[in-house]
Amino acid sequence: LTFTAIATGGADTCALTAAGAAYCWGDSGYGQLGNGSLTPESTPVAVSGGLTFTAITTGTAHTCAVAVGGAAYCWGYNGRGQLGNGSTSPTSVPVAVSGGLSFSAIAGGDADTCGLANGGAAYCWGDNGGGQLGRGTAGVAVVPMVVATF
Repeated sequence: LTFTAIATGGADTCALTAAGAAYCWGDSGYGQLGNGSLTPESTPVAVSGGLTFTAITTGTAHTCAVAVGGAAYCWGYNGRGQLGNGSTSPTSVPVAVSGGLSFSAIAGGDADTCGLANGGAAYCWGDNGGGQLGRGTAGVAVVPMVVATF
């Protein structure tokens, strides 16, 4: 395998091939490898679903990626809504981020994720204990919320 992009999280790493296939390795206690398993892997394993990605990011125990066309998908731990799919349940396979938004870039934090939408607006979701979602208010967001401008 050869890769064109790579991201490392709390105890896992994910990378993209030139063709946009995602591979992950390391800890998968919450499914953050995206291969449908909770078993750790010491070598790269393909992310399930056959999606093609243009960008990938990892958080402490979750992974998100932007698919060709701009839709965002996330997998792994979701206790603070960091997968952006409207729930707080973990998943070991990619699930679409809610809202039908189209992203050009994505970044994962400890328990939060932000994406840059086509057109330049920033959206964030997940933990907001320190105001890191940029909404001007506290509270978890389980779906993408536009970053406030003042």
